[in-house]
Amino acid sequence: MKATRGILLVLAVLMIAAVPARAQDPEAQTNPADPRENDRFGEIHLWIGQLAPDAKSNFWDDNFRNFTARRSRLDGPIFGGDYLYHLDRHNAVMLSSSLYINTISEPARNVQDENGNPLEHHLELAVGSLAASYVLYPAGSSDHAVIPYLGAGAGLYLGELQTFRQQFTTTSDTCADPDSSCTDTTFVDGNSAFFAALGYFFVAGVQVPVSDHFAVEVEGRYTVAKANLGSDFKGNSELDLSGGQVAAGVAIRF
Repeated sequence: MKATRGILLVLAVLMIAAVPARAQDPEAQTNPADPRENDRFGEIHLWIGQLAPDAKSNFWDDNFRNFTARRSRLDGPIFGGDYLYHLDRHNAVMLSSSLYINTISEPARNVQDENGNPLEHHLELAVGSLAASYVLYPAGSSDHAVIPYLGAGAGLYLGELQTFRQQFTTTSDTCADPDSSCTDTTFVDGNSAFFAALGYFFVAGVQVPVSDHFAVEVEGRYTVAKANLGSDFKGNSELDLSGGQVAAGVAIRF
């Protein structure tokens, strides 16, 4: 998480530093074959990244308190794409989508199964997003070897959470009375919930053009969103979807 914020800060500094370079070259040479030489053009981004969820809500707190997995186990790949429409050399609107899927298995801290082994707990989380945002190109969208950009937007986050636990009666070593054992601990087979949440995000990145129509890019995003899992999860129904990501990909201009 600290690394993601650091990358966002570095990218923001690059954008500020690039503004004077644009001001020094107002009469940049134009190339009719380059779509960026028009004030308005389209652009598609395809990227793959690493997502590091914050996982700070009552659902995650309960999960990490009772099972051995750490928050870092939720780190995983995220795939996505964007469509940008450049309104002029400095302003664009962007539509984005992404998909994150992760599965983890984690033994219980204090509960054993009928064979004396830690109870195994399985968790599957899938989150897809649809978002819209505004993107600023402080130094312009062309005429530079490195093109920084910065944006912010809001979106809809849809997904499914499933947890599976074997159902049986066992003995726990966590008891109010240290001289006795706790029995009749029952676990449900599993819970699942579909969810939808509204959230917002910030993005900062840089592009390096390799031709008139293609560029490579690196960017960081930070998302803020929380979902409600509903009655199946009772008092632990708040699911934090916030987190930072770093991604790399290609941009196709047309």
